[in-house]
Amino acid sequence: MKKFLKSSLLLVFVTVFSQEKVDYKYQGHPFYPEQKLEVTDSLKWPLSFELSIDIKDIKYVDINEDEFTARFLVNSFSKYDETYISKSGDTISLNWRYWYAIYFKNYERSILEDQNSYDNSEYSYLIPNNKFRKDVFLVEAPFDLNWNFRQFPFDEQELKIGFTTIADTSIVNLKQSEFLSSNISTSLINLRDGYKVKNIKSQSIYNIDESDQIQVSPNNFRGLVTQTLFFTITLDRSGSWLFFKLFMGGILSYIISCMIFLIPFKEFESKVTLGVGAIFGAIGNRYFVDSIMPNVQVFTKADAVSNLILIMVVFNLLVMILQNSDKQFLPYLQKTNYALFYSIYYFMVLLIAILLW
Repeated sequence: MKKFLKSSLLLVFVTVFSQEKVDYKYQGHPFYPEQKLEVTDSLKWPLSFELSIDIKDIKYVDINEDEFTARFLVNSFSKYDETYISKSGDTISLNWRYWYAIYFKNYERSILEDQNSYDNSEYSYLIPNNKFRKDVFLVEAPFDLNWNFRQFPFDEQELKIGFTTIADTSIVNLKQSEFLSSNISTSLINLRDGYKVKNIKSQSIYNIDESDQIQVSPNNFRGLVTQTLFFTITLDRSGSWLFFKLFMGGILSYIISCMIFLIPFKEFESKVTLGVGAIFGAIGNRYFVDSIMPNVQVFTKADAVSNLILIMVVFNLLVMILQNSDKQFLPYLQKTNYALFYSIYYFMVLLIAILLW
């Protein structure tokens, strides 16, 4: 009886283990990708493409636009030639066009041309030792631009160029080339003044398409999983100069409002006139900043600075009124000797806090 139980358990273990060892993606129909490959076939899944891009130009980066146009070369490295003939006689295309695609915002306005191919036998200096083929092609196309204004005018913007697999990640994957790093030209003649390229990096994300089911084993169906390899170009803005351009008028309005503390108490009307003028100047500066960033739905650093200037101008006017009142609400501020000092101190502390935020 014990021998029978041991034999049964051993049989179950061997059966389960042997099933786990079966890689159904090589078995052909009905298992994805429905392509029969023998053990002796040199083609092994997943098919890997190593990519790098060489940015030649970037244009139309404008806060009023939701897209930018990039012109760049794509270098695509593969371990295999353009076609592969399996041991069973099937011809499998390994051309990159069948395995991944570039996402364009508008396909009709895109250009994909000047494709050249090289193999390791003739151009070994262009290709890493573990790869056989290199494809190079030129792309010029519009891409989506999702602006992030939360740190404006000290913001950094990310320009994304995406490559997406057409097949499931079990048989194809994309990665940044280790042999040839991505590069950006130092002379981007159409990049708008005020921006400079900080760096370029790559990142992969994965998407499950539950509407496209594939069979990966006898009793296992799942959604198709695709990979998108993003090359992200980070643009740094010359925020210091833009800050002074945006807020010079508002800062001057605040300085004018501080001058009311230097005018004698007997000239109360002059104090009020100066304070009201400063308020209108701060409001005007606020509208000017809003006109620079239309349709922005988030609270930005520029909004915080504009609000601070407006609040401090109103604060100065309020303190000036309290100084001419016989009521003591804020004794330490209503004293002429301290009001100007505290106003400037609060303004500088809050401004620095906002800039460091």
